[in-house]
Amino acid sequence: MPGVILNDDPSRKRKRLDGSSKLANGVKPRKAPKLAKSEDVASKIVDLEHTVRDSPDQYKNLDKLQGYVAKVDEDPEAANLAAVSLCRACCRLIANQNLVRNKSDGAEEVQVLQALKKRNQTYLRSMTAWLDGMDEGRQSTALTLIMRLVKEEASQEAQRADQAWRVAHGAFPTLIRALILQSDAAGAREEFVEKYVEEHDDVRYYMFLAIKHVLSDADGLDSSSYFNALDLLSRIEGVPDSEYQLEDWYGNEPESDPHTLKSLSAHRRAAQEAWLGLFRSPITADHRKKILQVTTRQILPWFSTKLEILTDFLTDSFNSGGSNALLSLQGIFHLITKNNIDYPDFYTKLYSLLDEDVLHSKHRSRFFRLLDTFLASSHLPAALIASFIKRLARLSLQAPPGAIVWIVPWTYNILRQHPSCTFMLHRTPHPSHLMYSVNLSYATEGMSDPFNATELDPMATHAINSSLWEIQTLTTHYHPNVATLAKILGEQFTKREYGLEDFLDYTYVSLVEGDLGKGLKKTPVVEFEIPKRIVTNDEGGMNDLGGLLGKAIDMVA
Repeated sequence: MPGVILNDDPSRKRKRLDGSSKLANGVKPRKAPKLAKSEDVASKIVDLEHTVRDSPDQYKNLDKLQGYVAKVDEDPEAANLAAVSLCRACCRLIANQNLVRNKSDGAEEVQVLQALKKRNQTYLRSMTAWLDGMDEGRQSTALTLIMRLVKEEASQEAQRADQAWRVAHGAFPTLIRALILQSDAAGAREEFVEKYVEEHDDVRYYMFLAIKHVLSDADGLDSSSYFNALDLLSRIEGVPDSEYQLEDWYGNEPESDPHTLKSLSAHRRAAQEAWLGLFRSPITADHRKKILQVTTRQILPWFSTKLEILTDFLTDSFNSGGSNALLSLQGIFHLITKNNIDYPDFYTKLYSLLDEDVLHSKHRSRFFRLLDTFLASSHLPAALIASFIKRLARLSLQAPPGAIVWIVPWTYNILRQHPSCTFMLHRTPHPSHLMYSVNLSYATEGMSDPFNATELDPMATHAINSSLWEIQTLTTHYHPNVATLAKILGEQFTKREYGLEDFLDYTYVSLVEGDLGKGLKKTPVVEFEIPKRIVTNDEGGMNDLGGLLGKAIDMVA
């Protein structure tokens, strides 16, 4: 209830009629609720966005919103809200063509335009800085907001949209450069490829162009930058096979039918240039291994032309030996069978890779799969096949059980595919055969193995004249699973073939766990007596073990 002035003096304060702070009904007036600090900041940010939207005279409030974004470590919630508000504001500026200079603009309009562009670039740099860090939520937010700007730029008229995809200061090229240069943006790269590159053909095409441009400018690039570019490229698994598959667009759909974005050859050309730019860069040994691992699925499908550099890269890796040679095998074989690349010494080089190291390598399973593929053709010479069978049989004598359990069923399958090599299992004695003609007393004196293990040419090892006595030796292997498996080659070949995938993942651990997991049908009887002495005898002197131990100590001393 309003107070009443008791006299005409305007300087006097008003007094309430009841002389108290209560209303006429005796209830105290409620005070306006105080806003929480976070709610107050949020309301300020929303008000700033509205002022920018409603009046061009308030563009300076963009700087205040940018101030909240810059304090992301102090107040992440306010920074996120300000970043979203700035994104909406920048999108409206792009949609209204406020960042485009008109011929009729005067000096003042040009000055305002330059200021808006500068603010837009400042915001874009802030979002790319958010991509670098361990906060995955912040990375995802920044990526989404940048791609929202890309969406707006790509939705302009055709010529301006194409320039926005390509121009260096555009949102999309800036994003690609940040994903390559930032050291801790692995999560952002994965999300970018999964949500945008794999889903939209235009994003993939312009990404290839942007990567090529970044790699061509070596300024600021280091070893981690090249690895990040490789990470982006190697994550792309969707490769279009025809132009009918080019139909998913992030920006506006190309209007004209003969358009670059609708050309499969243009997409392949862009991918080739991006990969070739990476091949020409100073890549490390780790980069080379990563490239070799994805060659067949992620690289070769893009290459229908310009195979020279890729072929040189693969052959150099193949000739270098070691793990690089193992990893390059499939790419070389693809080029030979699909692209008619001439590599006459392929099987000779493949044969040279069969050594003790390959059976202990972590790439053993991959190598075995490829070896089975390479030797599957029935048109290969029997002498060549025999050399590979014999070489693996010889290596199995000192191989781990996990490798042997693959070699034996593979030998079974390959002998089924190449019956002319089955003589290596059993050969009826006949004087006309070389093995028996040079070893006339084989029945009493035995014979030497005609296989030449040091010969590099698989066609000249004489393995076809030898036998697989090594497999017979494996039937007495210390591991019962290996011994049992080796006996299948001494029985009739009634099984069509073995599924080799079932034998690829065996290791010492899996074999031991398999034995330990078996239930005991009968409890074993164990009887032992604890010895009174270990290295001495009853007379106080050294026994045989003590004598050996003493000699060993003397030798060390």
